[in-house]
Amino acid sequence: MNTVPPASTGATPWGERLLPVLAAVGLAYVFWQPLWWGAGLVGGDLYSYYFPQKQFLADALRSGTFPLWNHLAGHGYPVLGESQTGACYPLHVLLYRWCDVQTAWNAVLVLHYAAAFLLMWCCARRSGLAVGGSLLAATVYVYGWFPVRSCLEWAILGGLYLPAAVWCVEGFLQTGRSRYLGGLGAALGLQLLGGHYQMAFYTWLLLGGYVPSRVFWVEWVETEPPAGNGKIGGEKIGGEKIGGEKIGGEKIGGEKIGGGKTEGSPGMPCAARSKQRGLRFGCLVAAMAGGVALGSVQLFPTAELQRLSQRGGSGPAHDPNYGAIPPAYLSQLIAPWYWYDPSRDLDAELNRLRWGALPSGTNRVEAHLYFGQVPFYLVVVGLMALAAYRRIDRWTFLWLMVVTLATVIAVGWLQAWLVSMPGFRYFRGVGRVGVLVTLGWALLAGRMLDLATTTWRPFGRFLGVAGVWGLTVIDLAWWPAPVNYAVMVENVPIRARDASPLREILRAEPQQPVRLYAPGANIANLLGVASTPVYLGLGPRAYFDPQYTLPAADEDDFHAYSAERVAWLKQAGVTHVLSFEPLERRGWPVEFVWSGWDPLLNPAWARFTEPLYLYRLRGAPGRVTWATGETEGIGKVKAAVDRVTVEVAAAQPGTLVLKDLDYPGWQVAVDGANVSGMSVGMFRGVNVPAGKHTVVWSYRPASVYWGAVGSALGAGWLGLAAWLWRAWLGARALESTARSG
Repeated sequence: MNTVPPASTGATPWGERLLPVLAAVGLAYVFWQPLWWGAGLVGGDLYSYYFPQKQFLADALRSGTFPLWNHLAGHGYPVLGESQTGACYPLHVLLYRWCDVQTAWNAVLVLHYAAAFLLMWCCARRSGLAVGGSLLAATVYVYGWFPVRSCLEWAILGGLYLPAAVWCVEGFLQTGRSRYLGGLGAALGLQLLGGHYQMAFYTWLLLGGYVPSRVFWVEWVETEPPAGNGKIGGEKIGGEKIGGEKIGGEKIGGEKIGGGKTEGSPGMPCAARSKQRGLRFGCLVAAMAGGVALGSVQLFPTAELQRLSQRGGSGPAHDPNYGAIPPAYLSQLIAPWYWYDPSRDLDAELNRLRWGALPSGTNRVEAHLYFGQVPFYLVVVGLMALAAYRRIDRWTFLWLMVVTLATVIAVGWLQAWLVSMPGFRYFRGVGRVGVLVTLGWALLAGRMLDLATTTWRPFGRFLGVAGVWGLTVIDLAWWPAPVNYAVMVENVPIRARDASPLREILRAEPQQPVRLYAPGANIANLLGVASTPVYLGLGPRAYFDPQYTLPAADEDDFHAYSAERVAWLKQAGVTHVLSFEPLERRGWPVEFVWSGWDPLLNPAWARFTEPLYLYRLRGAPGRVTWATGETEGIGKVKAAVDRVTVEVAAAQPGTLVLKDLDYPGWQVAVDGANVSGMSVGMFRGVNVPAGKHTVVWSYRPASVYWGAVGSALGAGWLGLAAWLWRAWLGARALESTARSG
């Protein structure tokens, strides 16, 4: 057989419409119940990476500013370039503008889990799965691969659009409706606007093989009758009906295709069929291109940063081979009780596995690939049975190939060749391609469940589907639970931000703007002040250049004193030091400011009883100096999101240096007149004449403006393409009516 399973036909009963909604909301509540009532996660990258970005976005939006430059992390970075903030994602703009950060983050997580379930359900139904198979497929996809990555926002936010893209491709090929073209472009565009490109890359990787295979190889045609009496489970197939609805005579999915013959209809001439396939393929490619254009406002700045980032090649700063699944660890699929034992140091054991594994290392979250015992054996036994009877059709074979190839990539066996390709060279965590394995396995499990229960009576079928689904939910909720880097807490630290005494003290310090040297990269940004060191997944290369980075301490001791470290801090514009222990005893040139327990930072660092210590750094010139290192004549400095203003009274001409990152898009004006700036190491500089002047640095990146134009053109292109396709269908329908008349 060369067909995909037939799609559901006729009107959808109200119960079938309600079931996926109830299941989506119910499972989101079961798996994430504490989040519904205000609890939150602590651990992983939440407080060192995501929350500082989200808090910065929320503060900027509430002040009426759309942020393009984050001036708090390190010496600054482009918000849209680094992309993980997701500043252009519509739901982020809405929720982080009006809700506190924890509430907004919880809402985004829960809504995306529920939406991913619904979209996967739609994908499964459009792929021909019955209600039971679709329910299982959606559960396996959403709760098999994503929950262990709960503290990694990119996973579920980007993974939401993977089944959406497949659903839109199938919907267009089966019905010819232009709304599916628009949906495909919108799904790909929103995935890019979310800023999590690795999931977008895997979506394109799948579509690159799936779309041509579906158009030219796996046709959606009238189902061929099986050998024998032409029935399966007492229902006719290929001759008249499936599920009581017509198929093969006029409609598929209850809708005409192309205004006339159905796709691949035997009554359509071969040349016309080939032409229609080519046209449909071209329309899908055009919609995908429109999706890329729609995400241009996020893509252009990232492309600019990528050229200037640490991801130019392999090395300690960026190793694309890190995060593969050791081949022996695939046994987690059949022996989760062995691997998911909470008493085991799983990360250490994974890095001791040598057979077939990459030497770059991995961890338990990156290497996770588990979708339940029942779905696993359901597919294995089902494929064996179909192979024995030679009943593996091309749709099943296509998804089996997706699963196989993605598994080979996930274990790293192709990395020696793939690492030279842009996408695989750009991203770490090759084991994350396991999301495609899970997607394919989910669809195959749903298909096998349908085939296994198709001959059962309705009540028996209901019990069988309910049993398989229930066991799978319990399995996915139980076994992988220890595979996580985050823990659920009721009293989340970030809600105590307004009660932070440290925040108030720093805001009242005489030397402004403050730049804090603090342990735990980025966490101090939650206080609303700049801090160093910085942690960025995609960061400017200067942050990883030994010429500009903080000199290492003995045994990586954060509080170790050395003259070189103190000199670097002063040269980098650091004004204050926050530590876990008294610094005067270790020879630091500091002035004590405050010691105590902070309700925001202490719980975030899991220091529940130990105090924190805040100091001024003696002799620190601050964020703005002359090139000579002096500060005489430098007056008020005001640092905003995309703008820095400095008042100076220069006794003689000199070069003013702002200890913020020099980056394309920054322009400088002296007394309102644009002048040419310069690079002073990794910082920004400008020549200032003698006298009183106002110097203003403004961030006006061309990449963002061109990206915004591209996004506008992309939205227009999607609308135009959908309208042209609709007009073409109408013209064909009129032509067909005229001929028949």
